Amino acid sequence: SSGINAEYGTDRITQLQEETNNLATYMCDSVGVLQSAGTNPEKRKSDIALFSKLISDTTANINLLIDSLPTEEISSENQLNRLTTLLKENEEADKELAMARERAEKQLNLIKSASSAIASSQLKIRAELAARLAS
Repeated sequence: SSGINAEYGTDRITQLQEETNNLATYMCDSVGVLQSAGTNPEKRKSDIALFSKLISDTTANINLLIDSLPTEEISSENQLNRLTTLLKENEEADKELAMARERAEKQLNLIKSASSAIASSQLKIRAELAARLAS
């Protein structure tokens, strides 16, 4: 059946091409099927209903995709504004990342110092315990 492909990475132009190909296929198939149905009115009626729905739905999808395409004048101005906004957000995120990295390095140094102090204390206690046991 016809439908707009919502897969990630599929752009609107590709979707429009796919829907146009679907429309051409449905139109060609409908002619062939209707010719093969001959004079059987029930068969022709159900085939007409099926292909009418497929063609109508596909045409609606094509119109929706065309309406969703950006216009040239809006696109350039909006892209520039969006790019400027993204650059500012990127600079802010970079500053936040640098500050977070500094905090993490300070915490790491504190943990290393504490770990070193604990290890030294443990060695000292073991040495004192060994000296007591030896005497």
